[in-house]
Amino acid sequence: MAGATPSQAWAILKRHARDEIGPLRLLELCRDNDRVSSLVTVYNNNNSNQNGGPNDGDDDGGSGQNLFMVDLSRQRMTLETLNHLMRLARARDIKAFITRLAWGGNNHESFSVLPSRSTEEADEGAGRWFIDRTVPIPSYHLSLRAPKGSEMLLENGENAVVPVHREWDRIETLSDSIRRGQLPGITGQMIHDVVVVGQGVSILALRFVYSALCRDTQATVGRNFGMTGRKGAGHRRMRFITSVDPVRVASVISDLDPTTTLIITIAMTGKEEILTATGLLQSWLFKSLGVLEGRRPVDQILAKHMIFISANERIAMGRKPEIIFVLPEHSRCEPFANFTSATIVPLSIVFGWSIVEQFIQGGHDMDTHFVETNPRHNIPVLLALTDVWNESFLQSSGRVMTPFSEAMAAYPAFCASLESQTCGNAVGLMTQVGPQVIDGGMYGCYDRSLYQSNKVQPTELVTMLDPQLALNTTKLSDKEEIQSAQDALLCSLFAHADELAFGSNTNVLPNDPNGSWSENMRERTSDGNRPSALILCGRLDAFASRTSSCRQGPTMGF
Repeated sequence: MAGATPSQAWAILKRHARDEIGPLRLLELCRDNDRVSSLVTVYNNNNSNQNGGPNDGDDDGGSGQNLFMVDLSRQRMTLETLNHLMRLARARDIKAFITRLAWGGNNHESFSVLPSRSTEEADEGAGRWFIDRTVPIPSYHLSLRAPKGSEMLLENGENAVVPVHREWDRIETLSDSIRRGQLPGITGQMIHDVVVVGQGVSILALRFVYSALCRDTQATVGRNFGMTGRKGAGHRRMRFITSVDPVRVASVISDLDPTTTLIITIAMTGKEEILTATGLLQSWLFKSLGVLEGRRPVDQILAKHMIFISANERIAMGRKPEIIFVLPEHSRCEPFANFTSATIVPLSIVFGWSIVEQFIQGGHDMDTHFVETNPRHNIPVLLALTDVWNESFLQSSGRVMTPFSEAMAAYPAFCASLESQTCGNAVGLMTQVGPQVIDGGMYGCYDRSLYQSNKVQPTELVTMLDPQLALNTTKLSDKEEIQSAQDALLCSLFAHADELAFGSNTNVLPNDPNGSWSENMRERTSDGNRPSALILCGRLDAFASRTSSCRQGPTMGF
């Protein structure tokens, strides 16, 4: 069946799920050591931190090794299942689909590979232009992560990478000037705080990356750069407003000094209600900085304290160019906006360009893995196929994503929004926070529903191997004890995965004459056979935050 049609491959999977997988339990499947090891995929890149720490700061991050691992051994599948799924992927021509997705042809029907270049050749003595079609042109949204000097030609023959890096150079200059105090606020004080106003995927991606980097050692150096002697927290902060709710706006600015605050509005279309929230913030700036009394002109305050980022060129009209960033036309849909100025500008101001550069390099690294790696070892493809298997053949409903680290708490919401935009199905991904942050202990209501509900929902358990030591380590003990605590957290993750897969043992309940303890424990038992996937990275630094790119797999539409 190597040349099976999509319908034949689908029928084989349906029969396989019913007749061969249906009777099996994960307890039996996980006894096969060869199966377990074959369902673990490891991607290792040793190039993170290649440019050193931010602003030449000290780095205690170690070797810079960046491990990314996906463990599917607790999924209700065998190696034969994976072979059947790969047959389906081949039948749907997954490699060609990845090429279309990666190189700009997102419309399956209308895609055509653009020529790589035009060359002049002699034809019977006359000079003629011939089109060399041997090398297809890489695509436009990947140009946002492509290294300087790459060639990604647009349809008109221009190199898409050139304007991207021109924009990056502009952002680097702007952010460095702000961080060094060369572009201060209207009163001459250095900008300390950034308030980002926006909605959608780009804001959720920004919130996730910001939350992760706030706890990374290198990023903390960049976050504190130039802040010596500042009263208060001693580092730059980023806050978010995602609705027009005046209570939320008032809460965000309650302890901010307008003289040291920068407002960044991300308006993809220009029709969002958050523009009203931007108006509230403008009024706050004008009132606080003396516009109403005529002490300072409006234009100067806008130039010093506001930046607009948009995919709508009409927003740029009538505003000074220095406060406007317009997204490139090829990357204006929300899923492509994660590596545009919508994310890069605020991150660069808060953490510094060297950290942002590592973030972009990490995105390019995942792009390369996704485009060039064989589907059998391609992490986005494997995650997408696993979703197809669970939802279409095992009739599972949605997916629960559980981060086992506070630094990744914003990751599920970002993934849910991304998949809603790309797949058009807002209920495909069920998001939850990790058991370790639920009040009442690890057996909260979330756990009971996950382990005992009649509706089986596959789970993704996400964390990193190395602790982020930047988070108040001086208030804790030494690094060995912190590492020991991180090891305990990892043990908790594997224990959850094991209980989901194998269930809990009711035969070990202690003697309890009153029956209360036994009844309580019985409420917490589960029968297992609930699939989960483990997603682990080595260290959640700027380079590894590109982990979010692996979620582009489910857009492949089997």
